[in-house]
Amino acid sequence: MTCTQMAKYLLPPLVVDVARWLVAGRRLSHSEAGHVRTQYEVVPAWRPPRAGTATVDFEVAKRPADAELDVPIVRDNLEALTRINVPDIQLLDFGCGNGHYQRILSAYPHTTKWDYTGVDVNPAVVQWCRQTYPARQFETVEPGCPLPFPDNAFDVVLASGVLQYIEDPGRTLADLHRVTRAYVLVSRLPTWKHQDSQIVVQHLQSAGGAEQYPLHVWNRARIEALVGQAGFTVLERDYGSECFTVPGTRESVTHLWYLLQKTCPW
Repeated sequence: MTCTQMAKYLLPPLVVDVARWLVAGRRLSHSEAGHVRTQYEVVPAWRPPRAGTATVDFEVAKRPADAELDVPIVRDNLEALTRINVPDIQLLDFGCGNGHYQRILSAYPHTTKWDYTGVDVNPAVVQWCRQTYPARQFETVEPGCPLPFPDNAFDVVLASGVLQYIEDPGRTLADLHRVTRAYVLVSRLPTWKHQDSQIVVQHLQSAGGAEQYPLHVWNRARIEALVGQAGFTVLERDYGSECFTVPGTRESVTHLWYLLQKTCPW
């Protein structure tokens, strides 16, 4: 597989969240990453996104699912999910994008029997998922609103590359706490160890047009305090396969994953 082909596999479900990462010992440039140019800018306050679907990878359904299992970002999530040693699980993919994780989980031996449900705020990608994967449940959700599920509806919630794009992540964590019986995997979370938390705008430019997404880059101690306030204990924490730099800052942004366990009943 060429580096360009691998880069297409590394495209996230909804937005490109990478400035550079390591694949086979070399860093990918922006132009290699699916011809999407990515720039980051620190801003003083949250601003509305300029959203679209130009960076959504709709070709994912045409690829063999086992090819995804070799992608570093996917391996990060599967490694974390393997720590949950339960064969039959109801999983919610929060921010499912193109729904490719339902294919990945079905192809991975540890999770092949897991029951998958996906939700996303983008009606267009939800409709595409429903047409492409008719055997699975996909729902459109409203930003900032409670999820349309009862309490303790799922054993595991997967939130991969999504929490940083939510204006009020504390409220979202509280709702994820409500709908899970046991675990939440928060992954691809951009953090700094030494700098304060910042709001950063991610500028994406592709052949399909320009998109802009505000995101949180957290001080590591602050995000861990936030998940504790939401009623979770950190079971595992590890570095992901991605990092990027923000102009004018002293520290690279590193992606972490957290396997959280629900500990408080509220």
